[in-house]
Amino acid sequence: MREKKTILVIMDESSKRDAVTVTLTKNHYNVHTAVTAKDAINTSMYRHHHMILLYVDTHSEALIKSLRKSYDGPIIVLIESPDEGLAVKALDAGANDILVLPFGRPVHMARIRAALRFWLNIPGSMTSGTFVTGGLTIDYASRQITVDGRPVRLTPIEYRIFTLLTRNAGKVMTHDQIINEVWGPYNSDNLVLRVNMANIRRKIEKNPTQPMYVLTEVGVGYRVVKPA
Repeated sequence: MREKKTILVIMDESSKRDAVTVTLTKNHYNVHTAVTAKDAINTSMYRHHHMILLYVDTHSEALIKSLRKSYDGPIIVLIESPDEGLAVKALDAGANDILVLPFGRPVHMARIRAALRFWLNIPGSMTSGTFVTGGLTIDYASRQITVDGRPVRLTPIEYRIFTLLTRNAGKVMTHDQIINEVWGPYNSDNLVLRVNMANIRRKIEKNPTQPMYVLTEVGVGYRVVKPA
């Protein structure tokens, strides 16, 4: 029998929190709850869970950043409506994915399963060797990235996206190909990918508006420059 994964649900509204808990329990997850992210942080209860589901509002950005200081697992945020501004802020703060309420649709469960599968296999298939193009170097064994000798720190999701592109350097990876590899086939929204790509460029490129390493193929996807 597989070990049940434990998910922490952080929501202040009891009726919605209970509904999420019932759905997750029916899908064979252990569930712990907290009223606010601040409560979870104060008790350190968030550190030992496989995933956090966090209801977000306009004040949640700082709390996600606080969770990220000592929690490296997947954080999926729940929002009431497809508010792109709120979603971008949550993703920039360190969330991994967005689910729009009401919670419990099959696609939600599929995206949770995909996130857990990814997180249990973060290193991916590339675990040795080095990639060099221009001033950019990746040591896959140590997961270290430098640009012109400067260390670059990527989040696990950003690292997975970037190394997927470098493994296919010179080739165009479509939006759907990247999403399927990183989040699974149930996330068709390009927003999460766009935000992560913007963050990768901000960290790697000297001028993100004129990238040297990660190029956009308009309307298709992205391509990392092949080593000369």
